[in-house]
Amino acid sequence: MRTATFACFFASLFIVSTVQAQSYKTAAGIRVDNGVHLTVQQYLTDNWTAEGILHSSVGSKDLGITLLAEKHQKILFRNTNLYYGAGGHYYWKNEAPRAETGIANNVYGLSFIGGAEVSLGRLNVSIDWKPELHLSESSQVFDWNGAAISVRYILAKRERKTIKDWKVWDAFGKKNKDSGKKRK
Repeated sequence: MRTATFACFFASLFIVSTVQAQSYKTAAGIRVDNGVHLTVQQYLTDNWTAEGILHSSVGSKDLGITLLAEKHQKILFRNTNLYYGAGGHYYWKNEAPRAETGIANNVYGLSFIGGAEVSLGRLNVSIDWKPELHLSESSQVFDWNGAAISVRYILAKRERKTIKDWKVWDAFGKKNKDSGKKRK
């Protein structure tokens, strides 16, 4: 019984996805996981965004970049979304891992992301999980990473779609005062 209820709940979330999901065009801020990173999201089309993340781990000289395409799905309330996506990453390794000497190999590969976000006024807060598949010659092929929290400021908001007036109430005698006047 519980699994059927759980399945119906998630099915209803995806049915609602046809409504406009995210409320912003451009949002930028910080992402916190094992370091403090910069993140920028840009609306593309049809509930798709592009996200760029500039990585710099705490206490490390390493630098990285991740580019992701994300599909947003509206859930339950306005400005509340689930999202998922994929993209690529590249990390420049300036410090050798452990006791090895010399410059370490750079790391590149595929990144995946899944999470939830809410926009309140000009603030966008999200929590997500971003595993990575490294395709370079690194000792660790798959990196599970952890959950991250992002806080972004909405630089440009999207216009809300208006509902077309089908003049349903006109048929019931609720016409506007101006609509009864004849035009000359």
